[in-house]
Amino acid sequence: MDFLPNAFDSPIWYIGMQINGASELLTQKRNREILAKRLNRDQRNALIKVEEYTILPDAIHLIVREVALSLEMWWPVFRDTTAGELEDSDVAEGVNCTWTNLSQELIIDAVAFERCAYDLLYQPVLKGYATDPGFYEFNSINNVAGIDL
Repeated sequence: MDFLPNAFDSPIWYIGMQINGASELLTQKRNREILAKRLNRDQRNALIKVEEYTILPDAIHLIVREVALSLEMWWPVFRDTTAGELEDSDVAEGVNCTWTNLSQELIIDAVAFERCAYDLLYQPVLKGYATDPGFYEFNSINNVAGIDL
């Protein structure tokens, strides 16, 4: 299977991270807006490009393409800033938000991209939140969070 020529010239990463603090925190509207605002701002500034995403109640899974910043430079800032903003939100008052179970995988070809996209989109099914990824609101299929794709 051939993707577009040069499709993997800039690194593409599959990232997963779980929020430690509140089990339904990330699917609440205010907190989804915090994630979307940060990701959209980073995309407008051409730091990264979000290819796919899934937001679970306590975790976020992203496929991002490096643009101006490497993952090593972008991810720690995104991780720490969003944790601070989530902790400061009215919904999470009194909750100590920290990211746990951080994972990252470099996607090197079309086969790896399809596997990671499948894994990302089927996370809600595997976790029991939906029977089909098309019926789960908080992913790049339905884009209820409003993340620029």
